Amino acid sequence: MKVADAVVAGGGPAGCAAALALVRNGAHVRLLEPRADRRGHFSGEWLHPAGAAALERLGVNLDGPRFIRNGGFFLHPGDGETPIELSYGAGTAVTAPHHLLVGHLQALLRDTAGAVLLRRRVLGVSEKGEVVSDAGRIVTGLIVGADGRSSAVRRAICPDADPPVTLSHTAGLVLRGVGLPAEHRGHIFLGGPGPALAYRIGDDEVRLCLDVPLGRPGPARVGAYLERGYAPHLPGDLARSFRGQLREGNIQWSASRFLRRDFFGRGRVALVGDAAGHGHPLAAQGLTCALLDAECLGAHAGPADYRRSRTLRSRTPERVAAAVHRVLTGTDPATLALRRSLLGLWRTDPQGRTRTMRLLGLQDHRRSALCRVVAGIAGDAVVSTLRSPGDDMLRLASTIAGLTAWLLWMSGSHVGLPPRRSARRVALFGPHV
Repeated sequence: MKVADAVVAGGGPAGCAAALALVRNGAHVRLLEPRADRRGHFSGEWLHPAGAAALERLGVNLDGPRFIRNGGFFLHPGDGETPIELSYGAGTAVTAPHHLLVGHLQALLRDTAGAVLLRRRVLGVSEKGEVVSDAGRIVTGLIVGADGRSSAVRRAICPDADPPVTLSHTAGLVLRGVGLPAEHRGHIFLGGPGPALAYRIGDDEVRLCLDVPLGRPGPARVGAYLERGYAPHLPGDLARSFRGQLREGNIQWSASRFLRRDFFGRGRVALVGDAAGHGHPLAAQGLTCALLDAECLGAHAGPADYRRSRTLRSRTPERVAAAVHRVLTGTDPATLALRRSLLGLWRTDPQGRTRTMRLLGLQDHRRSALCRVVAGIAGDAVVSTLRSPGDDMLRLASTIAGLTAWLLWMSGSHVGLPPRRSARRVALFGPHV
């Protein structure tokens, strides 16, 4: 039986950052990760400015050609509309292949005094500070569950928790030898069955992520479905490369799931990153949330203080991610009204655009800032709906009712759940503001 100040389960970005944060605050840390190589692992690659800043504060150098700096996004609404530029107010995002970022962090960890990286698997933990691995037992003052969406640590301390809710699927492809409409930006293309997100991850590599609705065709027909649904909405070079990768079958799949970020551990156990909860990847917040969790854990005196802090600071990003996914994918009249209002704000209101980008980039976690943005968008949607020519009273009433339901969804404990499920929950339990 061995003893350590802290044991971190999981050697991805969240686990490595947690180990670095704890070591920099004087702890002796053992990080347990069974996989020696994460190549082919389809996971977070977009790091918002707040996440990049957190890594740099931990001593991680993100300069150099391996890491691509991005100033924000371009949203391409489709139907001949001009793209909308969405720049960060300050700072830049960083993109890189997931395995490259993990390798960079693990190499830094190996050179850090007080940290030991072990190729071991965690088999079980207890709230009292005992870790069971495939190499024996370790007694520790702190256990950090950084082992992702299928976290064994989380299951051990919360075996009866509700499972995540699947929202859609994400298809990931790497396109080579192509340019983007504007470099050093992410690009969101609307018009297909779901949004498509493209960004550069290397000199000759562009990542393309497709949000694919539930009920997609099976393996024999899914390639044709994706080509027919998404290719017409991509620019020429991206569309040609996309078709080629589809025909070669070079697709990675991931389920886009939602799990509330309101449980960050118990006893001597702290959860970070996806083990604590996760939202739809369209907002690209998962990697940044994980690193902010890790930094916060190292800064607090104990796991209880950490859990309180991250529970509070996770509420606004969770609502932002849920709203972005729903407003860009929903097809009901109320959601379409909100989409028109949001796109109008982004086109014509520089201050409103900056406020929303600060929320999206996790540079502002204040609930008051979110409420201000939501109230403005919803108010504009109501006014536009009432002024809409040709709508009968029944349609107007239905849209207004839908907008009211939207606000209840955003403010309640059901935020992030699909509208049908959240409506059932409201009916049973009532909204929780």
